[in-house]
Amino acid sequence: MESAPRLWYDLSGLAVHSGNVTGITRAVSGVARALLSGAIATPTHFCVWRERRGYFEVSHEAAAEVFASLGRRPRRDWPALRKLAFRARKAIAGKPVLVAPFAPGDVLLNLGFANHIGQQRAWIASDLAPRGVHFVGFIYDVLVLRRPEWWTPELQRITETFFEGIARNASMILCCSDATRRDVLWFCDRIGVAPPPPIETVRLAGDLPAAAPGDRPAAPPRARPYVLFVSTLDVRKNHRLLFQVWKRLIAAHGAEQVPDLVCVGRKGDLVDDFLAELANARHLGGRIAVEHRVTDAELVRLYEGCLFTVYPSLFEGWGIPVTESLHFGKYCVASSAGSLPEVAGDLVDYHDPFDLRGAYALIERAIFDPAFREQREKDIRARATRYTWADCVRSLERSLSPLLRRDVAS
Repeated sequence: MESAPRLWYDLSGLAVHSGNVTGITRAVSGVARALLSGAIATPTHFCVWRERRGYFEVSHEAAAEVFASLGRRPRRDWPALRKLAFRARKAIAGKPVLVAPFAPGDVLLNLGFANHIGQQRAWIASDLAPRGVHFVGFIYDVLVLRRPEWWTPELQRITETFFEGIARNASMILCCSDATRRDVLWFCDRIGVAPPPPIETVRLAGDLPAAAPGDRPAAPPRARPYVLFVSTLDVRKNHRLLFQVWKRLIAAHGAEQVPDLVCVGRKGDLVDDFLAELANARHLGGRIAVEHRVTDAELVRLYEGCLFTVYPSLFEGWGIPVTESLHFGKYCVASSAGSLPEVAGDLVDYHDPFDLRGAYALIERAIFDPAFREQREKDIRARATRYTWADCVRSLERSLSPLLRRDVAS
């Protein structure tokens, strides 16, 4: 009897990631860790793509090495991958074709942004299906196409090419929310992919990895009370709205009575003017702090110690920080844009992302009414589902089950 189909998880994006762990990287690594821990019964293997060489299997030990260094230091590569590349050059010397370890019936799952590379995308289009291998892509949002004003023309072009490659070549597309699923259907119709491949929704989780021995010690607790905003600093995340809210809070209550706003995330696009404005805002009394490099251990401490969290994003395909906030039992004031109401239901209070007065009223109440905040936290602890990355992986397995059937002919 032929062997059962295997699930191959593409680590190419994690292998070249450097700096802070952001939303998509959090999802890719969270799923990878759960797969490595044996959260599902499906045989799972890890692989990486090397340009002009092909796909190569990565041992579980080498995969664990990537997780151990993720987000802890800037890097361009990791030692196990360098060794793998050396073996790859020896293995394919003189061969004109790309290589891959996949067998007919296997599934190649890519949760990252790895296959935008030209040769990889072309190879997936021309070789996977004839080999009997199923490519499955994951789309978090299509905001670059829905709201192009927030991204450069070059990024718009790259992203549309990436999405089109998935839409035309995937055996299945996974989305993180029903809102994103609707947008993917819109995109498939726009480019003439009819009927589209099966599209399934797989929720993302909110648990953070435990501290590892190599982590630097978490910073001591902050001296003042604070509200937490975890997000890349880019124009879409709407930091400017919170800047205006804190100006009004200080004007109404005085700087000493207003908690700090702690913004955690790497610097993104189109925010230089805002950061300059923030640096020059002496009248804020230092009540807005920006932290660009925070370890997972420090992030856990920040969630545990905050009064509550905020997430005023202009549009979202999911919103992992809202999920994380609920995971830590913390109340959140969020915008009503995109998928966010789908993420948290009535456990979160919402405002229109452009409504300064509405955001101010919700945040002011959460700051100065501790009984209200305590009741909301009590509701979260009683009703929020502690949905982990292991749960996410089991949902993935259920969605992929039509492609991973074991009823192969003997």
